[in-house]
Amino acid sequence: MRDEPTFVEHVHRDLRDVRWPEPEEIRATARRRRRRTAALAAVAVLAAVTGPAYALTERTSAPPTAAVPAATQSPARAEIPLDSLLTVTEVPVKGAVLLGDAGLGEVVRLDPMLQRCGDDRGVPAVPAYSRYSRSQTLLSPTRAGRAPARVELSQDVYRVDPLVSARLFTHLRALLDACPEWHVVENVVAAGETTPIESKHAWETAASNFAGDESILVRHVPFAPGGPASRRTLQRSSPVEMTVVVRVGDLVTVLVPDPGLGLGDADLEALGRTAARRLCPAANPAC
Repeated sequence: MRDEPTFVEHVHRDLRDVRWPEPEEIRATARRRRRRTAALAAVAVLAAVTGPAYALTERTSAPPTAAVPAATQSPARAEIPLDSLLTVTEVPVKGAVLLGDAGLGEVVRLDPMLQRCGDDRGVPAVPAYSRYSRSQTLLSPTRAGRAPARVELSQDVYRVDPLVSARLFTHLRALLDACPEWHVVENVVAAGETTPIESKHAWETAASNFAGDESILVRHVPFAPGGPASRRTLQRSSPVEMTVVVRVGDLVTVLVPDPGLGLGDADLEALGRTAARRLCPAANPAC
């Protein structure tokens, strides 16, 4: 009989104590939808670096043919430079770590939950593809013995055809008009039993036209879920989620701060104006 555990048994035992953040956990925190598992692994590497760092990966997937109108693409202003993104000195997080990504032909994503409500209310979907995109995730610094780094803010910048940018804001306003409140019932299976759970969401335009050529500050208020049979009034739950959407020329940026930052409407409008100034030199036309 063996007295010493094998190497594999050691590894298996140690891994049981490791907390692996799920991709959904990151997406839910920033609502930005598309951070890869590879980015999570990079967190552990970057956390060991003193001071801010930036990790960049290029996407190689080709955009749909219809998404890249050759006649409208400017050779001088195509890919989105890093200078178009907010810097760590322009956001209220000290010692932040940045993870970056760039892509081609990405779908422009504004608020997936709001889009679900729009689909339910019959608002025609307006799929929009960017010619180029660049994104970053701002992570809080980690320290030994503390929880994993938390997503504090995410930013996406898309270069789109001028007609697409106009449709984006028209579509966003249509979604907000159609979805001041939205009730959704989903079945949850627990202990072998299926229970219908009702949740409620509300959206409103907190501010508009405060930055760039077009801008909207969207407030999303979630309510605590409950069983429809209880007939109880669903209570507002925290945190309230905010999304900043700004357009400058053919560039559109989407900012999603973590509610824990405690940024008010005025703070987010100021952040939107800073983001617009960052976009100006790379926009077409420039400003």
